[in-house]
Amino acid sequence: MKPLLAIALGLAFASSARAADPQTEKELTAVAQAVVDAQIRFDLKALDALLAPDYVEVSPVGDVDERAEVLSFYTPEARAQMLAAGMEPLSNKIEEARIRVYGDQATVIAKDTAELKVNGVAEQRAMRMLFHFRKLGGKWLLQTMQATWLRPAPPAG
Repeated sequence: MKPLLAIALGLAFASSARAADPQTEKELTAVAQAVVDAQIRFDLKALDALLAPDYVEVSPVGDVDERAEVLSFYTPEARAQMLAAGMEPLSNKIEEARIRVYGDQATVIAKDTAELKVNGVAEQRAMRMLFHFRKLGGKWLLQTMQATWLRPAPPAG
């Protein structure tokens, strides 16, 4: 009986998801882009405004970080350390977004491609991002995020 109940609940939950309407899709894509822009610019104030009060994330290396710890990664001191280590973030782009809305919650799975200089050499690095947003006070806030590095494409030839 338990397997049937699990299947029924799974189907009920799956049927409640809906693709985002064009306006909501535009809003969620813009908020996801704003999050990664704030990160790459080390804009602590903007990032703080985009994260839900109980935000938590899974980093690309598998660490689970609470909101306060995440914000500490984007201080002016953290940026200075990154630059001193030879990494200069330049830009990034959210693309290939797949969006599902569940009432006042939504998921966005997208590719984030960052442009940066490593010891003066331009590079691109890509991650697959899972954003979980919650609508609080009429505004989409990031509740949870998980980032996974994508393997570089094999060299041509």
